[in-house]
Amino acid sequence: MKDEFIMKIGQLFAAVKKNGAAGFGSELVDDVLCIDCRGCRKVPDVGSSECLRCMIVNISRHGNAGRIRLRTSRDLELFGPAADALCEMAMLYGSMLPVNKNGCRNACSDCANSYQRIADMMWSGFPDPNFDSARGRLGSFKAPNAECSACIQKTYRALDQAELGIRNIRKKVSLETARSGDI
Repeated sequence: MKDEFIMKIGQLFAAVKKNGAAGFGSELVDDVLCIDCRGCRKVPDVGSSECLRCMIVNISRHGNAGRIRLRTSRDLELFGPAADALCEMAMLYGSMLPVNKNGCRNACSDCANSYQRIADMMWSGFPDPNFDSARGRLGSFKAPNAECSACIQKTYRALDQAELGIRNIRKKVSLETARSGDI
């Protein structure tokens, strides 16, 4: 069951990357992220990729929350390990985003070591991301200028964040699976 959950995370990232941000109105009040699901026209199903994508994008926009409230005619609230795992996934989602809003700078778009190409390489091995291969490719690259060097350092930091996030999610899933016997 744990591997299915990790696979679902990979599918979710692919959907977010392909379809972009989802969601309607949302706001963070104290420790509660309220997401207005009334405009979605679907019944909130926290197991669906659409709901997960929407929650993760909104957590990324507003920051971590102790509770996530899906606003409908009958509100649904997530908290505890479920909210923690969603916040970890949002952190990973944030680490996947390009360095700037255009993806890569014009000079970097053809570079085999651009952030987006390294991220694609890393996530291609999901559920076991290719962190070592990505770092190996970066390590063998000699930056020709300071701008390129800064971009490579940001990519290293994003790899570190993603690796830590995957480790934290796996640990939480393992603990939750052990506690409940299933996820």
